[in-house]
Amino acid sequence: MLTELRLSDFRNYHQADFSPSSGLNLIFGANGSGKTSLLEAIYFIGSGGRSFRGGRLSRLVRDGASSATLFAVVDQPSGKQDRLGVRRALSGIESLKLNGQTPSALSDVATLLPVLALHPQSVDLIFGASSVRRRFLDWGMFHVEHSFLAAWKEANSLLKQRNALLRAGKASQKELRYWDQKLAASSATIEGLRRPYLARLKTEWRKILEMLSPDLKVNLELHNGLRPGEDYLQALIRTEEEDRRRGFTHAGFHRADVRITKDGVVARDRVSRGQAKILSYALVLSQLPMISEANKVCTLLVDDLGSELDQTHRDTLLRFLTMGNHQTLITAVDADHLGRATVENSGAAARMFHVEHGRIQRISNDS
Repeated sequence: MLTELRLSDFRNYHQADFSPSSGLNLIFGANGSGKTSLLEAIYFIGSGGRSFRGGRLSRLVRDGASSATLFAVVDQPSGKQDRLGVRRALSGIESLKLNGQTPSALSDVATLLPVLALHPQSVDLIFGASSVRRRFLDWGMFHVEHSFLAAWKEANSLLKQRNALLRAGKASQKELRYWDQKLAASSATIEGLRRPYLARLKTEWRKILEMLSPDLKVNLELHNGLRPGEDYLQALIRTEEEDRRRGFTHAGFHRADVRITKDGVVARDRVSRGQAKILSYALVLSQLPMISEANKVCTLLVDDLGSELDQTHRDTLLRFLTMGNHQTLITAVDADHLGRATVENSGAAARMFHVEHGRIQRISNDS
C-alpha cells in the first residue's frame, strides 16, 4: 500500500508530495491540472517503469528538465516498510533503488506495490489485441501464483533462443526439434497455471458484472491458439515452415488469448463502447479479491470516473470500492462531476485532494 510519494520533474510537476490514505482517496482538479499524471507516477513506480497512458516515455520528464525522479514509501501487510526510488532520463531509466540498493531484477520492485488502473484505454481489454489481455492475465498471476514468474522467464528464454535460431536461417531439423520440445513443455506448464487462475478470475468477474450490469451476459475462456486435439509440439511442427520463412515462432504460450464472447461471438463485434467499459472495468476489479487472498494490498487507480460512467454505475462502483482490502485513488474534475451525493456517501474515511498546475493540496480533515 502506498503511504508516501514524492515527485520531481515528472510531467507537469516540478516538485510535489502526496500522502494517500489506506482506503478511498478522491482527487479533484481541472482538466490538464495533473490528476492523471499523479496516477501515472504511482503506476510507473509500482510497475517498475511502465505507463498506462501509452506514448513515448521520454515525455514523462518535465519540459526543460534532464530527468524525472520518483520516491515512494510502501507499507506491506506484514508490517515491513519498503522505499522505492527511480530516476528516469529522456533516454531511459538511469537509477532504480529498493531500500537504498539496486535490485537484481525489476520483478523485485514490481511485486511490492500491486497497482491496477481503470482509465479510458481500459476498453482495450475488449477491443484491443490479444497481447493486452494476455499481459493483464499474466500480471495477476505474477502477484498471486508463486511459481508463475520462474515458468514465464524460462518460457521467454526458450522462445528467444528458438527465434534467434530461426532468424539465423541455419537450423537443422534435429536442432530445431530440440527447442520445439523444450518450448512445448514450457508452454504447457504456463497453460496449466493460466487455466485455473482464469477460472477463478471468471467467477469474480461474473459477480461484479451481476452488480454493475446484470443483463450483460458474456463468457470468458482461455484460447491457446491450437487446433482441436493438437498439443504444442504438434503445433510447432505444423508451423515450422512458416516459422522458418518469417523468422519467428507462431505457436506457444505467447500466442494465447483471453477470449471474451457474447452470444458465441467475440465481444468486440457485439458490444457498444459503453458495454465495453463495464466489461473491462469488471475485469480489472475481479483481480482485487484475488490479490487480497494472496495477502497483498492492491492500489487501484481510477482516472476520470465522472466522464467514463453514468451516475448509476458510478454510485454502484463507488459502493463496491469502499469494500474490500484495497487502496483506491479516483480522479474527477470536481465533486459535482463525480456526483456530489456519491462523494458525500463515500464515507468519512475518504481523503480528498485538489490538484492545480502541478500542485497537490489536501482538502479533507480525515485522520
